[in-house]
Parts: sequence; C-alpha cells; structure tokens
Amino acid sequence: MRIGIIGAGHIGGTLTRRVTALGHQVVVANSRGPLTLSDLVSETGATAVTVTEAARSGEIVIVTIPLRNIPELPRNLFDGTFENVVVVDTSTTTRSSATDASSPSKME
Repeated sequence: MRIGIIGAGHIGGTLTRRVTALGHQVVVANSRGPLTLSDLVSETGATAVTVTEAARSGEIVIVTIPLRNIPELPRNLFDGTFENVVVVDTSTTTRSSATDASSPSKME
C-alpha cells in the first residue's frame, strides 16, 4: 500500500518506521522540506517529499501535525484527492468527520 505521511515528529516518525517495516511504500513530508528528512529516509527507506506530494501520493494519507497547525497547510491541499477525510486530534482523542469545519478538506 502507498501511504503518505504529513508530519515527521514523534507520531509521524514512528508511523513511518512501523509501516515501512511492514513493507508499505511510504512518502513522508514535514514543514521544513524533504532535505531535512535524510536521517528518517536512511533509517526507513521512505521517500521524502513535499507536503503536496505526500497528500497526493498515498492511497492513505495520515496528517500527524498539531491540529492548531492545520490552517498552515497549503490551501486546497486535499481537494479532489479523497471522498472522505477523517480528522483525529490525538491531543484530545476526539473524532470529526469531513463535514466538520475542522476538516482540512473544508477549510477556507
């Protein structure tokens, strides 16, 4: 499976390690750009890409950035890429559907 991961901190880095170990193809992005992910790429075999490439390269895309930073993602990042977007805020363990205002696919 092709998996895109946006965010390479504790959660994103751990997911990258776990899913590549399971044999999945992973593309990973962070806010500082692909060149800053060389250690994670060397360790896991994942491919470092831009945020836009990560959003459009996976059959599944996981966003592991703080919810408060979602508005900093590029406008329309997920337009036309998914039928359903689920937002899980791991700091509060709440779950929202794509129809909620907190969904990245619905942000202005």
